[in-house]
Amino acid sequence: MESPSSEAPRTIERLHTLSTDLGVFHELLTGARPVAGSGGLPTLASWYATAQGLSATALTLLLTTSEQGYAHTTVSGHHAVESLGQLVKASSDITAHVMGAVAVAAEYHRVEGLPDPATGRTASQPAVRRPALDGHLDRAVELIQAARAACHNAVAFTETAALREAARTPAAARLPELSRAEHQALRAIADGQVLLAADRRNRRTLWSSSGDRVSTESVDRLMDKELIRLDPSGSLAAGQHLRPTELGRTILDIPQPPPAPVTLTAIQHRALHLIHTSAVMYSQWPRKRAVVDSGSPERITARSVDALVSKRLVTRDFSTGLYAGQRLRLTPDGLQVLRRLGPAPEPALPARPHNQGPALAR
Repeated sequence: MESPSSEAPRTIERLHTLSTDLGVFHELLTGARPVAGSGGLPTLASWYATAQGLSATALTLLLTTSEQGYAHTTVSGHHAVESLGQLVKASSDITAHVMGAVAVAAEYHRVEGLPDPATGRTASQPAVRRPALDGHLDRAVELIQAARAACHNAVAFTETAALREAARTPAAARLPELSRAEHQALRAIADGQVLLAADRRNRRTLWSSSGDRVSTESVDRLMDKELIRLDPSGSLAAGQHLRPTELGRTILDIPQPPPAPVTLTAIQHRALHLIHTSAVMYSQWPRKRAVVDSGSPERITARSVDALVSKRLVTRDFSTGLYAGQRLRLTPDGLQVLRRLGPAPEPALPARPHNQGPALAR
């Protein structure tokens, strides 16, 4: 595997340096508490300048990373930019709270400068600590910890994104092609928990926590292409997790063309409308066919529900089990499709049978 891009190591090194500087600043604010008034202004002003410098460094790192190729072509790159955005916000809030402490100290400096009404002389008041000043510094200390956590996240995401970007460029010609079903199965395995189990007769079953249907044929083809693997920590009898390989994650990082507009049959359109407007339950007992209860005289078949689930238009509520029944709900894509198609027409009434009269006797 090739080394990361030339800019990524510099970004990572600067992030480590920034994290160290934040740690030193954290110890400085925790170990010393200035008093309100003229005596604390020079110290607070120097802390404010330090906070401004840290905030400017974080903003520079964000702008530099957002211009890199891996920030737009990999999922880890997107996460790196998000972490740097959190770092910039935390650094800006730290600066604001240190400035708040400066304002409190300046307010009590003004009080010290008022003359004594009896003698007319101006004398310094005793230096005291003020809760308002301490509150600003305590909040700054908390934000420094959040900023350091954002630094560490940005380092991890930047390393991963840069390595995947470097690995994808020479390997683009040898990446296997996937069908739509295989790509959906790979995405489901990467997004949720998919378990593969087998009984003594080697009959295999798949279970997905997200409700996406994953076929054993798609799993076999993905394994042949070395895009997924079995987690050896479990057993097939109890179920083994399916995990994407590094090559599989690389394929998922490649932007996919927009999918074709979803088309539905009249029956599927009607089922989608009923699921949106009423409480439709999906239940199944072991070794039994799935049953769909529409809550109305109108019938919805399990085949229609499975088709809508495979199109990612409908999902099940997994807070309850299949025995008790899981309520069907529309996904955001399902709501968009329903808005585009509009409400389904009411089903036509069944035609009344034509009365042919009594049969003629021979």
